[in-house]
Amino acid sequence: MKRPAVAIVVVWLAAANLRAAIFGLQPVLPDIRHELGLSFVATGGLTSMSIAAIGVASIPGVLVGTWLGARRTVTLMAVGIGVASLARLLPPDTAMIFGGTAVLAVCVAFSQPSAVVLLQRWFAGNVQLAGSVFSNGILLGGTIGASVTPLIAAWAGWRISFVVWGVVSLIVALLWVRLTPPADAPLPRLRIAEALRNPRAWQIAALFTFQNLAYFTAAAWLPFLLAGRTPAYVAWVFTCLNLLPIFPLLLLPVLRWSYATSAAYYGANGVLVIVGAAGLALGTRDLAWVMAFLIGFGCAAAFVGSMALLPLVARGEAEASSMTAVVFTAGYLFAFSGPLIAGSLVDRTHAVTSAFWPSVVGGLLMAVVGLLVPRLLGVKPGADGGAHAAQ
Repeated sequence: MKRPAVAIVVVWLAAANLRAAIFGLQPVLPDIRHELGLSFVATGGLTSMSIAAIGVASIPGVLVGTWLGARRTVTLMAVGIGVASLARLLPPDTAMIFGGTAVLAVCVAFSQPSAVVLLQRWFAGNVQLAGSVFSNGILLGGTIGASVTPLIAAWAGWRISFVVWGVVSLIVALLWVRLTPPADAPLPRLRIAEALRNPRAWQIAALFTFQNLAYFTAAAWLPFLLAGRTPAYVAWVFTCLNLLPIFPLLLLPVLRWSYATSAAYYGANGVLVIVGAAGLALGTRDLAWVMAFLIGFGCAAAFVGSMALLPLVARGEAEASSMTAVVFTAGYLFAFSGPLIAGSLVDRTHAVTSAFWPSVVGGLLMAVVGLLVPRLLGVKPGADGGAHAAQ
């Protein structure tokens, strides 16, 4: 590759784009619910539908990448994210918000397996670093979407926030076309049956699932807990949930520590999520920013670890794409229940604080699974602080 530094920056931008529009939805959910007259269950269903759509579309995403080519798939899906985000503004309002959000999430799902394969293909000499940059982009994309959207909505309304993220996605698509290596190749033949029988895929999926459940539930219901607070405070809480946890995690790629295979790493992160989610469930609104930081740090760290495990344990591109599809499918499909269950609890108890108990459960399961999975994976630390799969 002639310009690896430029390519890695564009990879980061493409990764950030996979989350900005989706995470830009949660902060404006109270406004959407008020204007469209949605129930709490239906409002939580918008987030759950996004998660479920990503899960359902992950395996077909490998087929799309095989048909179109990995690089072309990422390009077209970035365009699709932009168009779908803008389409949510069309009438009828309720149908198009649900439909556009679902299409947007499908485009994200179609893009992810191709992106993971391109990491192995373009950065074969340093896969863990590339994987960390990619996962960092995803995390910061969610951060930017969640933290900036309340300010955009306060200035110009929630509909304009959809326009902003739609235009951003179209710009990212243009940069991807112009600045990444032009050679393309299809994804390897899908080996989904092998991946479904591969215990490593399900072990990583377990790690991936519970941090998703804890995070998406908390992110979906924080705006309701903070109803009546200023847009600046809401933005600050989402900054603590999404942005501030990223800074210590930036050190992970340069540490000579195989964090992705450490049981203590996942167990400690699960405990942080339990404490943060329990604090919100007990109604600590004035300290919501602290609790949000604990949830955000624990979930983000577990996310980075599970994402780094995929290229580390996969033996070649075919296994990488197939395992990625299985992990994303299981991880998002199982996690989508969190916001829905939370909405049901709020409808039954009439207390928004009850929406955070599913995140407490997610943190507990994160801790338990995190203590077990690294040992079960059989991934041994490498001499360079990375890791390799036992043959």
